[in-house]
Amino acid sequence: MKGPLMNRRELLKTMAILAAGASSSALLPGGIRMASAADGAQKILRVQNDQDITNLDPANRSGWYDEMVMFAIYSGLCQYQDGTDWGWQLDAAEKLEQVDPVTIHFRLKPGILWSGDFGEMTAEDVKYSYERFLDPTLSAIYASDWAALDHVEVTSTYEGIIHLKHPFAPLFTSTLPHASGLIICKKAVQASKDQKIGTDPLACSGPYRIGNWTPREKLTLVRNERWRGAATDFDQIQLIPIGDLNTAEMAFEAGDLDMTKINLSAVAKYQQGNGDATLTLRPALAYTWLGMNVDHPKLKDLRVRRAIQQAIDVPAVLDAGFGGAVKPAYGLVPPPLPGARGKTIYPYSPDTAKALLKQAGVSGLQLRLDFSASTDISTIAQVIQAQLAEIGITLEINQMDGAAFVAAGQESAGDGWKDSQLRITTFTTAPDPSWVTAWFTCSQVGIWNTQRTCEETWDTLNSEAAVEQDAAKRAAMYVKLQDKLEETGAYVFLYHGSNAWVTPTSIKGAWTPDGQWPLFRDIKRV
Repeated sequence: MKGPLMNRRELLKTMAILAAGASSSALLPGGIRMASAADGAQKILRVQNDQDITNLDPANRSGWYDEMVMFAIYSGLCQYQDGTDWGWQLDAAEKLEQVDPVTIHFRLKPGILWSGDFGEMTAEDVKYSYERFLDPTLSAIYASDWAALDHVEVTSTYEGIIHLKHPFAPLFTSTLPHASGLIICKKAVQASKDQKIGTDPLACSGPYRIGNWTPREKLTLVRNERWRGAATDFDQIQLIPIGDLNTAEMAFEAGDLDMTKINLSAVAKYQQGNGDATLTLRPALAYTWLGMNVDHPKLKDLRVRRAIQQAIDVPAVLDAGFGGAVKPAYGLVPPPLPGARGKTIYPYSPDTAKALLKQAGVSGLQLRLDFSASTDISTIAQVIQAQLAEIGITLEINQMDGAAFVAAGQESAGDGWKDSQLRITTFTTAPDPSWVTAWFTCSQVGIWNTQRTCEETWDTLNSEAAVEQDAAKRAAMYVKLQDKLEETGAYVFLYHGSNAWVTPTSIKGAWTPDGQWPLFRDIKRV
């Protein structure tokens, strides 16, 4: 997910603007005053983040809210480019070449320094960073990104060879340019008390490092004094965790934020023109679905799950939520990735749904639908509630804090998952379908597979799809994987959507092609 077992034990506080008619001196929770652009001589960029940071370890990061920080403080051999086309460019490497399907040669730029007293980045850091994904004691959430890795051979101080066990199609699309390709400091990790990275990165090699952090209030990135790469435009990046995008939009319009995501329902307002604001709208590499916990007593019967599937009219749900601006999803894989489906197997049919409930001997069913705080999702949930009522199901709507929602589906957070019934979830992904399906395996049950669907043959097909070199065969395999998920009755595919950001015209933004997170290295003042 991306989203993909994260350490999300800290509950987040929803941000609120406390003063009516907020100005640039608006107060935040805890009495923290947001710095305005005029504060002092420093050039400060204030950015909304969906959640607070939870883990800055590339192997065990939580989601995009961690990744936007990680791409500013770490370097990888290569990195994604700003713009609308997916591609990569060299970062810490001055040479990166795939010699054959299982051999990749790299050479680092000399003189990349770690913050602290850890010296220069070397090929040993690359070897350590990638091979640790395979260490069973680490239990890397993102181990699948490096599942094809055999070992990294160090040939000199700056050079090495990545040896794969077999060809791996996503290597240059969703592993090396993404956060799993980021390089950490071997010396810093080994010198730490428990040899783990959490919210402290231990050492940074990017243009920024962690400055001050007040959990649930503000994280400040400051310039890394040892950075020798291209100069960035801002002295500080201040990240404010605001999960409620209505609140974030208010803060932006009050002048308290320079960049924020907005709800898709607010896009039309900015498309029509809104003062000095610039709207950036990108098709998301994301997928939103309604999932059902197949282990819950009320949902064990496939006929009940199928009835819920066929009682939900997805186009009507999206029309009510987004006014036709968002198209229905037909699976988890977002277009234009290979394997995107063009239709569902079990279409909307309330009569069929009623018949299935009758066959199952179920009447007066009461269920709970959980979702993370979101105005857009709230509207969708209400429409689903009305549609399920038409077949005799009473649905309780339960909007939750973002961290509490995640914890409610994960076994590591306690027994809350046992009460989980229906959930609306959004995962973000990378430009390869292997990243979409990785979270629905048996090994992910109780972590990110909150539906708890598990079938060994599905897992086998998923593993085979990741290494298939024939593009057409690979796409067909991902279609089949989604077919099988739908057949479990535990999934209602909703939408892929878009990411919408607003900035003042005085700032030229930079994002990944899907607009999922800003690229702080490339943001400019104009």
